[in-house]
Amino acid sequence: MLLLKKLPSVREPRLYLSMERTYLAYLKFLFIAFGTGILSKKMTLLLAALHFYGLVPFFQDLYRLLTWPVLVLLFMVFYFFVRDLRYINHGDPVTSKEIQDPRIYFSAERTFLSWIRTGISIVIFGFVMEKFDFFLTKLALMMHRVISLQASFSGMDVIFLILGVFNIAVGLGGFLLTVKQVDQGAYHPHHKLYGFYGLVLFICLSLLSFFMV
Repeated sequence: MLLLKKLPSVREPRLYLSMERTYLAYLKFLFIAFGTGILSKKMTLLLAALHFYGLVPFFQDLYRLLTWPVLVLLFMVFYFFVRDLRYINHGDPVTSKEIQDPRIYFSAERTFLSWIRTGISIVIFGFVMEKFDFFLTKLALMMHRVISLQASFSGMDVIFLILGVFNIAVGLGGFLLTVKQVDQGAYHPHHKLYGFYGLVLFICLSLLSFFMV
């Protein structure tokens, strides 16, 4: 957004934290969309087992719309985050008095809460996918039919759970680092933490891509 509008930038903690919250919102939305796409594919298995074939094309189209395109956007999110981060880093520095502003602590708390919300949202979808597979298995036993789970992407639920918990852990680490730096009157972006998170995110997205092939 900063680059798009060509807005002036300063290296102020609240600007960094605000940008972090913005991209976390993008990330949460995209993961919810991707999870919805996977659940749509699982719904086709359920509808086929119940002989509701009329609804199957709709969920197939929803699956195609919300999986690979959204997965590509998820890969791109971190690139745009790094781009905006570099843009802010080229801005003018601020004084230590502006860094030791009480409002920065509240901004850090809001950012931490954004990490928690994003992590919880991802974890919830992981549980939903796992329970849906369990439901399909029990339904097959009750109906004495074979419901193929090959297309249900077994293993994605674990990736969602791990990434959700990792989000919360990274958010906590970033919050503690921010408070420590502000107490000392100097704030620096958490480049190492961002890089580590980006690496884990890339691995998780690559595994999701592998499960979809």
